[in-house]
Amino acid sequence: MVSQHSPIQVFGATENNLKGINLELQPGQLIVFTGLSGAGKSTLLFDVLHAEGQRKYVETFSPYVRQFLETLQRPEVESIKNIRPSIAVEQKNTIRNSRSTIGTMTELCDYFKVWFSQVARFIDPDSGNVLQHETPQSQAVKLTNKKDSQFIIGFIAVRPENLSSKDFLTFLIQAGHARGLHGNKFLHLEDIMNSDWSEIEIFVAVDRVDTQKDSKSRLIEAISLSIKHGHGLGQVRDYSGKLLNLLYEGLRSPESGRKFPAAHPSAFSFNSPIGACAKCKGFGRIIEIDPTLVVSDPSLSIIGGAVKAFSGKVYGHCQDELLQACKDKKIPTNIAWSSLTKKQINYIWQGDPTYSEGSQKWYGIDAFFKWIEKKTYKMHVRVFLSKYRGYFNCPSCDGNRLKEDSLHWKWNNFTLPDLYRLPIDELFKKISTYKLTGDPKSDLAIESIQDRLSYLKDVGLGYLSLDRTAKSLSGGETQRVNLTACLGASLTDTLFALDEPTIGLHGKDIHKLISILKALTDAGNCVCVVEHDEQIINAADKVFEIGPLPGTNGGEISFEGTVAQLHQSKNSITGHWLNQDYLPSFLKSPKRKVRSKDPFLHIKNASCNNIQKLSTQLPLSKLVCIAGVSGSGKSTLLHDIIYAGMINSNKNTSVKSDIDFDGVVVIDQSSVVRSPRSNPVLYSDAWSPIKEAFGRTESAKRLGFSASDFSFNAGNGRCEVCTGLGYEIVEMQFLSDVQIPCSHCYGKRFKEEILTVQLDGLNVLETLNLTIDEAVLRFEHFPKTKRKLSSLKNVGLGYLTLGQPLNTLSGGESQRLKLVKYMTTLKKGVLPSLLIIDEPTTGLHMEDVKQLMKSLQEIVESGHSLLIVEHHSHVLAQADWILEMGPGSGKQGGRMIASSTPAKLSKLNTPTGSLLKKKTQVILSSIQGKEIQNKNISNFLEIEGARENNLQNISLKIPTNQFVVITGPSGSGKSSLAFDVIFAEGQRRFMESMSSYARQFVEQLGKPAVDRISGISPTVAIEQRVTRGTKKSTVGSITEVAQFLRLLYARVGTQLSVQNGNPLSIASETEITDQIEKIVRLKKPSKKAPLFLLAPLVTSRKGHHKPIVNWARDKGYDFVRCDGQFLNTNGFEGLDRYRLHDIEVLLEEWHNVPDRNTIRQSVRHSLQMGNGRSLVASRNGDTSIWYSTSRVDSSNGESYPELEPSLLSWNSARGWCPFCKGYGKIYQWMKDDLPATGNWWKMEDGEKCSECNGERLNAVSRSVVLYGAEKKKISFPHLLELTPNEIIVFLNNVQLPQRLQSVASAIIPEIIERLKFMTQVGLDYLSLNRETSSLSGGEAQRIRLAAQLGSNLSGVLYVLDEPSIGLHPKDNQKLLGSLRDLQSRGNSLLVVEHDPETIQQADYLIDIGPEAGREGGKIVGEGKPAEVSKIKGSSTAQYMREGIKHPMRGSWRKLASKSNYLKNKNWLKIEKVNFRNLKNFSIEIPTGRLSVCCGVSGSGKSSFVRGFLFQAIKQSIVEKSDDLNLVNGRVKNGNIFNKAIEVTQSPIGKTSRSTPATYLGVWDKIRTMISLLPEAKAKGCPPGHFSFNVKGGRCEVCKGAGRIKVEMSFLPNSFVKCSECNGKRYKEELLGLYWKGKNISDILEFTFEEAADFFKFDNYLHQTFSLMIETGLGYIKLGQISPSLSGGEAQRLKLAAELAHGIDKQRHKNLHKSKPTLYILEEPTIGLHTLDCKKLISLLHRLVNEGNTVIVIEHDTDVIAEADFLFELGPTGGQNGGKLLYKGKTAGILRCPASKTAPFLKKILN
Repeated sequence: MVSQHSPIQVFGATENNLKGINLELQPGQLIVFTGLSGAGKSTLLFDVLHAEGQRKYVETFSPYVRQFLETLQRPEVESIKNIRPSIAVEQKNTIRNSRSTIGTMTELCDYFKVWFSQVARFIDPDSGNVLQHETPQSQAVKLTNKKDSQFIIGFIAVRPENLSSKDFLTFLIQAGHARGLHGNKFLHLEDIMNSDWSEIEIFVAVDRVDTQKDSKSRLIEAISLSIKHGHGLGQVRDYSGKLLNLLYEGLRSPESGRKFPAAHPSAFSFNSPIGACAKCKGFGRIIEIDPTLVVSDPSLSIIGGAVKAFSGKVYGHCQDELLQACKDKKIPTNIAWSSLTKKQINYIWQGDPTYSEGSQKWYGIDAFFKWIEKKTYKMHVRVFLSKYRGYFNCPSCDGNRLKEDSLHWKWNNFTLPDLYRLPIDELFKKISTYKLTGDPKSDLAIESIQDRLSYLKDVGLGYLSLDRTAKSLSGGETQRVNLTACLGASLTDTLFALDEPTIGLHGKDIHKLISILKALTDAGNCVCVVEHDEQIINAADKVFEIGPLPGTNGGEISFEGTVAQLHQSKNSITGHWLNQDYLPSFLKSPKRKVRSKDPFLHIKNASCNNIQKLSTQLPLSKLVCIAGVSGSGKSTLLHDIIYAGMINSNKNTSVKSDIDFDGVVVIDQSSVVRSPRSNPVLYSDAWSPIKEAFGRTESAKRLGFSASDFSFNAGNGRCEVCTGLGYEIVEMQFLSDVQIPCSHCYGKRFKEEILTVQLDGLNVLETLNLTIDEAVLRFEHFPKTKRKLSSLKNVGLGYLTLGQPLNTLSGGESQRLKLVKYMTTLKKGVLPSLLIIDEPTTGLHMEDVKQLMKSLQEIVESGHSLLIVEHHSHVLAQADWILEMGPGSGKQGGRMIASSTPAKLSKLNTPTGSLLKKKTQVILSSIQGKEIQNKNISNFLEIEGARENNLQNISLKIPTNQFVVITGPSGSGKSSLAFDVIFAEGQRRFMESMSSYARQFVEQLGKPAVDRISGISPTVAIEQRVTRGTKKSTVGSITEVAQFLRLLYARVGTQLSVQNGNPLSIASETEITDQIEKIVRLKKPSKKAPLFLLAPLVTSRKGHHKPIVNWARDKGYDFVRCDGQFLNTNGFEGLDRYRLHDIEVLLEEWHNVPDRNTIRQSVRHSLQMGNGRSLVASRNGDTSIWYSTSRVDSSNGESYPELEPSLLSWNSARGWCPFCKGYGKIYQWMKDDLPATGNWWKMEDGEKCSECNGERLNAVSRSVVLYGAEKKKISFPHLLELTPNEIIVFLNNVQLPQRLQSVASAIIPEIIERLKFMTQVGLDYLSLNRETSSLSGGEAQRIRLAAQLGSNLSGVLYVLDEPSIGLHPKDNQKLLGSLRDLQSRGNSLLVVEHDPETIQQADYLIDIGPEAGREGGKIVGEGKPAEVSKIKGSSTAQYMREGIKHPMRGSWRKLASKSNYLKNKNWLKIEKVNFRNLKNFSIEIPTGRLSVCCGVSGSGKSSFVRGFLFQAIKQSIVEKSDDLNLVNGRVKNGNIFNKAIEVTQSPIGKTSRSTPATYLGVWDKIRTMISLLPEAKAKGCPPGHFSFNVKGGRCEVCKGAGRIKVEMSFLPNSFVKCSECNGKRYKEELLGLYWKGKNISDILEFTFEEAADFFKFDNYLHQTFSLMIETGLGYIKLGQISPSLSGGEAQRLKLAAELAHGIDKQRHKNLHKSKPTLYILEEPTIGLHTLDCKKLISLLHRLVNEGNTVIVIEHDTDVIAEADFLFELGPTGGQNGGKLLYKGKTAGILRCPASKTAPFLKKILN
């Protein structure tokens, strides 16, 4: 078996310039890839390793989701073994979501909200005092401490409006209350009733207490009752009735009585609807009309257009109305807006206060925009508004993003947003002062906060704050934040690919970064870094140098080994640089001296960000470096002060230059261009001499080509089809898009004719393929070209080809290309430039830095000035001057700490000065300063404090790389642990590496309720699916093979004519011209037999078409051809509007052979007018040939649509057959929409569609083919008819043009991979067009596994939900073998399972229990299966030891005699069934018995029981037939049943309004009972008031749902508890009605167990609820929403509901006995623990005991063993199945040698 930490192996990587590289990477190591720029480092790491790891993991998602994810292309490589899921941490920031901050990226916000909710104190906004959370106990203590000891405790009762005073007081008396406050006296309520009391409210006394005499418990009870009856608010009064205190629970202001919610983590999250500010939805900003945009130029007058919004034509009338209003109010309109008074401006904005719609008064600019905002459904209105909208701080939360209540919580006088705003350095100091409690669980959040903050500090980001938006970060900052997030995520066995993480990091901080990288490796990850920094390389466990040279001369591993070996290598260029110390020589080398008389750049009192009043001067015409630690203010100084000051020199006074510059230019590493049309030879202006030389050649002149034609961007020489691009992009939907060569020029970009022209033996394409080095030698005789190209060579770009698209260059290559422009000596009269460069050494090897420095020095020598932000010691040492910022970052930076030459700076004790000291001192001290030791990689997934759903705060360690099974009773919490905790967290952590755009399409799983999860790998879930899809669902669609095949046919298929089967024609304009010229010369037109050139105007369209013919007439065309007949456009009367017509306009009538130029111009005109189509025809019709630049049938000119996957889908209107709508069959419900003609009405329901012959697609879609061996063509529907092995053979021999091979190679391997796995799981007999509704449960289950388990990932945690469902024990053995194979590839398996065989096979077993629901969620036992089986108190262990004794009833029911079965109705007789794989199948099945159908998967069980028998019995009942003869079989005695029911696992309801109580029908009875209470009657509440589905008593805020949907921008919609009813669904007045201490909401919260006890006085309710307990559903709540029930729970609920109908039968013995019922169940044991299986079996027996017949399709041996009658089908699946192997008593099967079930049944019966 492969070890979990088996190496990643790459064989034969040939991506880009790689030359068949083989390598091996060991997880748990830091691996550095280095080498010269352009050698292939990034290609190897990102395009090969990362691409394969990311691609494989993304494939585990659905095709729908994959099309939105950034799916990387399959790399060019022979094979990659043991690849891990990969996360790329690159130097780019693609985040655009305003919600994302550093805090959310690193999950610090998640930990802060937990910690803050524990430690913060609530500050009362009314008094400013700290409020405590009050309880009756704490209130009692306060009363006890008062001076006075005698109080009256009570509550305020409010009289309902519809209730009289007398009835209200009567109600209070009936409720047990005695006294109330009337006037200033406490009187009996009867006395108050007899008085004239008619108030709205009354103080009702609960108790009179004396705190010195009465017990404390009495005081607490009185307080509790007063709070309860007062709906949360009680009162304390003295004997005179004076209010002394309010009584309450929770947080309330003693000043105002205002209630506040308790601290909860969600209340401190701006991404949660509970905590987010309601106005801005947690953004902190809102979008509103910006007055400065509406009046953008205050110097303008009103009449001059000051109000910009009124200046256009659309709303120009508003300007007129404004002028009239100003005239009326005498507001001057000819003076500047800024000169108007505040009152006048307010009037213009606010309008007349008396304005109303329709009045003539001024409405105001504000009202105008409010009116406009009502019309935002119109696009132009949205565009208009966008011009005048701006972002503003939210007025509700003031930018804090949280609700007001959350901002009253503080820690050390800081709100949570206050903490988020602090720089990380300062925040870390404050948080470090918090003292740990010593409780690991309480301290978990704060420890995680401290760890993550220290990570951010270590990577040099201490100057940032947690509220900094992610989209505002630089690429380097984003990379380092993501790096710390990866470390915090605690993922293991993952490939991390990093691209130069040292960018932007000062040398002194790199050792901290190394510690982060080492921590990732210590967790068992494979950390791969593309890097050139010496410290990182020296810290590596393994180094790969890619080289030896850039470009085509690279792509090889020039060194592989340890750092020590690298230092000793004589061939490694990296080793050479590491062994040499160049700093001393650099510092001593002569520099340009800085003198006082030299020109300077003067900075005076400049302030920006952390720089405050900086004054200094920098020498010009020199190479000046700005250095300093990260966040010290370098970029602020360079960009925000110097650059901004120089380009705005007129407005800026803080920056002055002694030199006038031609330009101030920022040279960054962004791409020079985004288009592939520019290249190095064009950018450097070196191409003109070459193309002019081409134009002067004799061959060019002979062919009529000029110099301008030797360009792929313009002229007549480029390919017309691709317009010189050379390729086309093929969109691959859920695969990465593929770039293929142009179909016409095959990627050459030029026409064939121009490629025959040669210059010095090379054509233009071959010339562009020369490297710059080669071109410099070849074109020495072109001085300009040589000079320009030599400049490129001098900056180290000689390896680039002349024609390489500039958008493919790296950042470093792009930057050097930009520098070339400034490397030539300044001409006289030309001003120098100031070049600003930010970290030019990014992406450069030390050898490349040497070349770069030569270029930079040459630029300075040319007269320009250079300002560079840099950390690289070699660049700093070679500078003329260094200005160092510091000393720290953020607030600790922003100051100039040194400004001198490098030599002087190296003697100072500053961070940069230390960096310039001797190399050994810096590097060795930095690495030795922090010891880095590899830890033993953990082999456990550790979980602490899991509380999701019913989990009881469990903690456990799960071994990795093992087959782990989680078992336990149904509802015990197994799936909660496996899926809601482990899978959710593993996928969530990995998905954080995806783009925010992509994540919105994935069903995002919330962060589970768990304290800590560590050692988790990326997870893949294979969940239980028992549904089999619709009638359109096929084997091909659920395995995803059909989706890939559609893509294959759409991208490389050949489209044939529907008429004659010939391929459609497609040609370029030039080819069409050639073809037409050939036809014209062949036909030799004359006056008697002219040829016509026409362009189509109308094709197969109804109408009289007069407008289009009149248009042709007006354009000067005299004739059109309508339906083959030429008509004059003058006097055209129109055509029959109800018929289809074809109309072409006559463009040319040729009576002789025109010259080529005439033909070319005519063809171009015809193609433009005909939208790419043209027709050549003769008068007599013997010539009629269509031409097209797209797909067209040359025989009739019919244009065909572009091939898209939707055209080949029977689920799309574009692809499906128009008659059967893609079903392949005609059903009765379709016939109303079918044509009246034909024999459609005669067809049987479900008969094959005669139009498409059952192929589901329309004629055009059926005519797309692929060619196989010997040119055999096969369409998509025909391919689906084949078996997997037959399809593999065809695809391996598919014939395609060379240019389409790359497309096919991206798709075909994906198809074959999935088909092979189908074969491995024994499904090679299934065709892909087989309907999934016809599959057995076992087949459906194995297909689903085949679709998911086909990837070759390693290091993944697969979480499976009962993979054995639907499998015969024999097939389960195959499944276990497949799972073991998956494990052997280095994966971990976590399986939720009840199957005894699977449990016994586990390496490690976790038993959750001991019961279900609230009594579950605990770890009952864990360990090896043999160890767990010994545990006492575990139902799993008990079954493992003892099993179930069969038959449970003591004996099997006897079977009746078959003699005279028609009369006695004891047997069902089924004869000659021919259905699917059943051939002449016959059997007798006893009635009134439990019958079980078993057999291997695919043997025909479902086909017989569900497909034939169930349908036949239903038809027998409808037709009341005892002998029903059908087309596919015969059934006798089918009419003995009252009804036939299939009890499936489909949900009992789909909305939150459906519950078990409503489904069972008990809720109506309960509502009626409650409505009979005196209190309910007093309030006038009928039964309907107690329904949460209709108006009356339900809460109208949430409409009785108990929760409210909250839409959160850029986040999944959330449901929050309704604040009005607190999730209780009902109005307050109904919640105040108590019955036996419980209100209506409390009853909904009952479990069936609690309900059975509560309603034991009612026979029907008690027995119904007891029935639920009997079936193992006692833990389910009455009000649980139906969609949350599992399939097994829903099925048992349905069975119990059927039994509940017979509860009152004993009372109705004398009534007429109704017919029995036939129950059909397929695999009811799905999802059931063995304990629950016993309950299910008892339930089935009860159904039979009541006279019903039960037929079960089942693989579970315990159910099979209980059968009174057993029949088995087989012997195998598919066409070799469908035979009866055994029928009879259960015990008899043990003697049947043909039985596949007997060996497994024997284990439990003997």
